[in-house]
Amino acid sequence: MILIIAYGNTLRRDDGAGLFLGEILERTLRDGGREVRRIVLHQLTPEVAVPIADEGISSVVFVDTRVALQGEDSPDLTVSRVPQTGGPPGVGHHLDPSTVMAYAKALYGKYPPAWLLTVPGVDFDHGEGFSSITRNALSRLPQLLSSLPPTWPETGPLPSSDA
Repeated sequence: MILIIAYGNTLRRDDGAGLFLGEILERTLRDGGREVRRIVLHQLTPEVAVPIADEGISSVVFVDTRVALQGEDSPDLTVSRVPQTGGPPGVGHHLDPSTVMAYAKALYGKYPPAWLLTVPGVDFDHGEGFSSITRNALSRLPQLLSSLPPTWPETGPLPSSDA
């Protein structure tokens, strides 16, 4: 089973796009006959290591909004492997995917293939709705998924753009 962990805040404009993208990804993978579970959070916490360690989890996709860089011509969705961290997991209120995965490995001995899928955002002010940059990027999910191996996210390397 693919575990999607979508996080963000729907009351901070583009920050909620990760939640929306996670919902679209879940629906798309299910429509393709894949078994999927989606968790929705405001932020990553150490407790997320528990569902990652579930016996049936074959891969994990973290979905979030990233700050679009100044000067990016056409910010787009990005997908990359979550790196395995070498040191012990840290403690705090704002964890990143590699730290959560380190908890799963340290506490439960489980580290399935893990990915970070991000959507660019430029407006994180209070309010609802997405900026045009974020909406445009969200609309390109089908093209992104068609460029990935059919077995993604469970197996298979990404094209050369994977960092």
